[in-house]
Amino acid sequence: MSKKPVLSFLNRKFTQLFIVLAVLVVAQIAWTTYKDVPVNYFSFSPTNAQNKDRKDPTDNRGEPVEGLSARQLKAFEEGKVLFKKKFTVKEGLGPLFNGESCFECHGQPGYAVGGEGRDNSSTSIVNFARRLPSSPKSKLPFSEVAESIGKRDVDFFLEKGGPSQQKRSITTEDPDLLPFHIQVDADMIPANADIISPRHSPPIFGDGLIDNIADADIIANSIKQNIEHPEMAGRPISAVDRYTEAPRVGRFGWKNQNVNLFNFTTGAMNIELGLTTYLNSTENSSKSFGIFPKEVYQVIPPGPNDKGEILVKLNYFQALLAPPKRGEITEEVKRGEKLFAQTNCAVCHQPSMNTTPVGYVIDPDSPLPKLNYMKVDALSNKKFYPYSDFLVHQMGKDLADGFPQEGAKGGEWRTTPLWGLRFKKFLLHDGRTQVVHDAIMYHGGQAEKSKQAYASLPKADQDALLAFLNSL
Repeated sequence: MSKKPVLSFLNRKFTQLFIVLAVLVVAQIAWTTYKDVPVNYFSFSPTNAQNKDRKDPTDNRGEPVEGLSARQLKAFEEGKVLFKKKFTVKEGLGPLFNGESCFECHGQPGYAVGGEGRDNSSTSIVNFARRLPSSPKSKLPFSEVAESIGKRDVDFFLEKGGPSQQKRSITTEDPDLLPFHIQVDADMIPANADIISPRHSPPIFGDGLIDNIADADIIANSIKQNIEHPEMAGRPISAVDRYTEAPRVGRFGWKNQNVNLFNFTTGAMNIELGLTTYLNSTENSSKSFGIFPKEVYQVIPPGPNDKGEILVKLNYFQALLAPPKRGEITEEVKRGEKLFAQTNCAVCHQPSMNTTPVGYVIDPDSPLPKLNYMKVDALSNKKFYPYSDFLVHQMGKDLADGFPQEGAKGGEWRTTPLWGLRFKKFLLHDGRTQVVHDAIMYHGGQAEKSKQAYASLPKADQDALLAFLNSL
């Protein structure tokens, strides 16, 4: 059974979108209300730090969603093994890469398979570009135009292998792999790049639920916000599903650049591990795509390195990772929850979403290029609590990186899901702070009024709101 794309959204004006979709969407969707959130659904510790000793009984990071069959659990565990596996050059690692395993950037040593990067340097990626001289935005200070920079304004250095830095190579790791005069240079950020955006590796818990949100439901969030809070209204991002070549609504990545988990996974395999697949069949080079000395091709296997078996199993494992639970809900947490709504933080960090009536995941036994989808009851017709609208919003100068992706501009960011916040150590897209209060104060743009509402609260109320956030 193939998954049909729902509705595409090609960055139309709100009025056009409303005319086409309002009747359909409003008729079928009951708006989520903040009071619907059960107080015992998730959990948070008093501090925003990693729970290294794992003594919290609500800490379910790395566990599968509930209700899986024995076969599904077996396939989940097989995917977990691949997620933690360190790949070798003989298996297709490189020639350029950022990590040897998925776990290296999405996990903590000893536990939390699927968590955030263990630090904010080696497990962060760096995107870069330069403003085109022909763009009017190249003639003004970067800080003045970063929010509005779009794809037409920049050069993504495609002739040098693209805009994502790969910090390691097969010869920086093993200088004896090739003759001394045949070394593979790791990526360097070009000297003329004036847009540089580090990105911290986020956790991937609960991604299968996000994968099964209907496109129409994300669009509906935008319609609702345009009606009720037009000054804060986010917008969906349209991107192309690389497998079906059909437009979908983005939901993964810092700027919603990936339409589903499968696209995210194949991209990460290629950029972060250097593994080629059916969808990304060419190695990345610091000179251009797939250009290396002939000696390099004598030590790496022919592509694609993965015929599909690894990709589909990794996708399956990630899709069935359980969302993080909440911890203790105190009276202060309940009060902070109300303040979170009163300051309009919940407009964008929308508490709940629903999966489609029938939830699907790619069958881990279906090799590419033909994919089969299997129904998973644990992902079907589920109400869950990510605290995100899965739209992009203008977030102001302090957070603007100037790096556009798909339809998102340099100052737009996906509303980060807040579930599992209590376990996060590095906050915001670049991990610049470990303090929740500071992360709030970096908000601007469409979130400016909510930030000011929070800042004007008495300290006791701020503490209560933070206690609520530290329970997610």
